[in-house]
Amino acid sequence: MEIVYVTYIRSSSYNNYDFCQQQYFINYVLGYPSGSSKKAEMGTIVHKVMECLARSKKAVQDNKKSYKDDALGRIRITKDKMLSSKYVDSLIDKSYEHYVSESSHKYAPRDYRDCVKWSHAALEFNKGQFDPRNRNVIAPEPHFDIEIREPWARYDYTMPDGSEVNGYLAIKGTIDLVTEVSEGVMEAVDWKTGRRIDWASGEEKTYEKLSVDPQLLLYYYAISKIFPDYNQAIMSIFYIRDGGPYSLCFDESDQKMFLDMLRTRFSQIKNNTKPRLISKNRSHWKCQKLCDYCKNNWEGTDKSICQYVQEKVEKKSTKNLILKKVLKELWIRSKHFVLIQKADVYFGLQELNHQNY
Repeated sequence: MEIVYVTYIRSSSYNNYDFCQQQYFINYVLGYPSGSSKKAEMGTIVHKVMECLARSKKAVQDNKKSYKDDALGRIRITKDKMLSSKYVDSLIDKSYEHYVSESSHKYAPRDYRDCVKWSHAALEFNKGQFDPRNRNVIAPEPHFDIEIREPWARYDYTMPDGSEVNGYLAIKGTIDLVTEVSEGVMEAVDWKTGRRIDWASGEEKTYEKLSVDPQLLLYYYAISKIFPDYNQAIMSIFYIRDGGPYSLCFDESDQKMFLDMLRTRFSQIKNNTKPRLISKNRSHWKCQKLCDYCKNNWEGTDKSICQYVQEKVEKKSTKNLILKKVLKELWIRSKHFVLIQKADVYFGLQELNHQNY
């Protein structure tokens, strides 16, 4: 059976597939990125403040006088400066100014006040329990790219030029913060400024649901591989505006559960030859309110991105298989994705070492 090939899965792509297969297909397969809402950008501002405070603490721990941030540049730091409220305020201001200057959205004074409020809410919770400056920081924003060395995760693809590409499915992502709680025990913290909702089901994320949450399990699996000297891990997801922190403990049995979930999702995605839409006519409120591909038109047309892709797929499909001509036309949007070929039909696009064909 012809399939859409997958070489990696992120926590965001895993959850996005549950939300809408069509949105996943456009974003992660065709490589057509969606824009960020203003609320999401404000969340990024708060995340940057927390990241810089964690980097500041790590620099102080390592007796360094400065650190370089990818957005704010070189920042000089001392312990006294780090602990001052003035320093926190300066990070909020710099982060806000940086991201607002690059935004297409219109910001109002109340947006700045919200960023200040959310930042302080996270820092001041339970007398600073989650303030990075009060933690023993192992790593701020650690990135991971981990191959899953399991037989089911093996892939072997034939490229358009006839060359063979093979390897193992990887999980990729970035964790907001990893700290040491005590000897042999680490804690990963993930900041959330959105609501504590599973947007795929519309249900509230309770402790029971969080205990099997794919993102938390993926993060746990990742940090267990990145930091193997720690034999216990606490995963904390902090909903700054919707209930505060939720902390869960995971062990080796949860690694097996995650791999079983990943195996199922890997099979679902790569065998999906016709992504399902939430609503075929895009009338669902999730399409209208939450999807950039429904709200914005494909360039040069009067059709939404979602509608344009859907019609191309249906028009140029044979037995629900996406033909070469369609993907070649859609793929031109992304320079970091490559076409995968099998039996003279192109079925998918995936990022592979940023090669271009």
